Order: sequence, then structure tokens, then C-alpha cells
Amino acid sequence: MSSTASHPAGAVSGRQARWQPHNDSRRERIVLAAVELIEQAPVGVEVPIIQVAEHAGLAKSVVYRQFAGRDELDRRIRTEIADRFVADIEDALDIAEGSIHEILVRTIGGVVTWIQDHPRLHEFLRTGPSEADPDIDAMSALITTLAASTRALVTGLAGVVGVTDEASADTMTFAIVSMTEATVTRWANDPEPALTRDQLIEEVASYAWHVVDGVARRHGLNLDPDQQLTEIITQLIAGN
Repeated sequence: MSSTASHPAGAVSGRQARWQPHNDSRRERIVLAAVELIEQAPVGVEVPIIQVAEHAGLAKSVVYRQFAGRDELDRRIRTEIADRFVADIEDALDIAEGSIHEILVRTIGGVVTWIQDHPRLHEFLRTGPSEADPDIDAMSALITTLAASTRALVTGLAGVVGVTDEASADTMTFAIVSMTEATVTRWANDPEPALTRDQLIEEVASYAWHVVDGVARRHGLNLDPDQQLTEIITQLIAGN
């Protein structure tokens, strides 16, 4: 008879609850160890679970007790990587400081820096799904997440000045985010890129600005890319 069957359900649940922090801590150790090893590994080389366990200071059997298998572990790793990427980019996307141009340059610069600094982690995102969506690779899910958070920001600002067009905001933000990631990835993978890092950032920022400007003009808004965004919002509110 199993141990679960020999104890009241409440006792089992209580015991599981007491062990949960311990198990969560071990899972985090395993995932962080895996991320470190992936970052250090040569391109195309898979990090074996035994190496992950050793780096985490745990037995291989402990890894398999915490994760059902390699697929579940890899999904959790991709989720951790995606969360880091999103956190870095959302820090750069601070509308309280800077002009539209400066915000675009700062945010796109954040994308370039992350992809340059973490090429193996970026590559790993494309190898399978995260915990967010089992049907698409983690990079696609990440783009959707970034586009959604940017869309929420844009629609919030637009609503403040009396413009409501969620369909345009959705299309615009997804176009900018996906274009930026694809363009920066192509540049980062080119052994002899035609543009310097700074040139790339300015170029992509100009593309993003033209998309924003085109959508704004369709709604009767004339934006100055070099004016502080907070000032623009204040003026538009006053004009309404």
C-alpha cells in the first residue's frame, strides 16, 4: 500500500505544504544552474542533466524528482530566460523619462545588449516552448508578451488623450517588437555586419518611429519625436 493511502488526506496535504518551500528552492537551484551552464556551453551543444545536477550541488535523482523529464525542465529554463529578457526590456521602456526617440533608442538598445550579451540563452529560447504556451517556441511567446505589455502602455496613453483604437495599437506594437527582434538577431548572427551597434540601434529606432508616426497621423495626432513624451501627453490632454 502506498504511503498516501495509509494517511488521511489532510495529513498528506499538510506534509506536501511543509515540503513545498524546500522543493521550490531546489527547483530554482536546478534552473539557475542550467541557465549558467547553457550560457557557457558552445553553440549547439546540449547540457546534460547530470552536469546540471552537479552544478546545482544535487544528485541526478533529485532533478528527476523535481521535474518529470528533460522537456519539463527545458520549458522551465526557457521561462526563466524569457522572464529575464522581459524584465530588462521593460526597465528600458520607461515613458516617464525621455522623448519618443530617446525611449525607442533606449529600448532597442536594451534588446541589442541582451541579445549580444546572452547569445546562447537567446538561441535556447528558439529550441522549444516555455511554460507560457506549449504550442509555440519560447521566442515567439516572448515576442507576444512584450508586444502585449507595450500595447497596454500605448492604449493607456492613447486613452488618456481621447484616442481608442486597440486593433491599431495591437498591430503596431506587434509589428515593432517582432521587427526589432528579427532585425537585431540577424545583425547579431552576422560575422561581418554592415552596421555598427549604434548605427543599428538608430536605424531600427527610425523604423519604429515611422510606424508610430504613421498610426498617430491617422488619428489626427502630430507628434514630435524629440519632445519629452510627458510634455506631449500634457499638451494633448490640454488640447482635449
